[in-house]
Amino acid sequence: MLEEKELAKLLARCRAVPLTQNEYVATDFVVALLETVMDYQNATTTVQRAGRHFEDNRWDEIRTLDDLERVLERFPADRDGNDALAKYLWGYHHWRRAQELRGLVGYFRERNVTDLGALRAWAVASTSDDFVGHIKGLGTAVYHGLVMRLGVETVKPDVHILRFVAGAIGRPVDDLEAVEALEEVAKRLGLSPRTLDWSLWEYQRALVGRR
Repeated sequence: MLEEKELAKLLARCRAVPLTQNEYVATDFVVALLETVMDYQNATTTVQRAGRHFEDNRWDEIRTLDDLERVLERFPADRDGNDALAKYLWGYHHWRRAQELRGLVGYFRERNVTDLGALRAWAVASTSDDFVGHIKGLGTAVYHGLVMRLGVETVKPDVHILRFVAGAIGRPVDDLEAVEALEEVAKRLGLSPRTLDWSLWEYQRALVGRR
């Protein structure tokens, strides 16, 4: 946890950031899984185009975890197979994301999380320790992004958020420090952590764009 003087600096910086709202909550089980592996470290336009490709071309075919597993089985679990799978699902050659999707699907199958209701229940009851280290390539930021997508009030410690916190307090922070600190700041500001997260993300992205 940050020291109180660091929290005060972070609070002051957050107070100066314009608030923006993003109340998106996942309404489809399959889409939530696909977005989890596509959303991190990808440009917003790439994620949006990938989502449209899936909706336009694969929506009717892949409606359940069983459907998704059947599609995964049709493609070899090697680089070429995952590349073809990614192209089939998203229209992009993101073979690593397809590989991570296999891991995510297996993770939830093992835990009998097979529909949106079960996924929401898992999100509420889980911690990052339940997720991180179980799926190659998917870490703390991805976990927080997933549970936020399911309505959990937290923040996602991606590169934009980590840079903001580091700039505010004058030193680098790890994922856990950033999450704990911003959840505390949100509480002191009377904001939901998700609102603060989205506002900081938009603010940092705008800074990068101006550079």
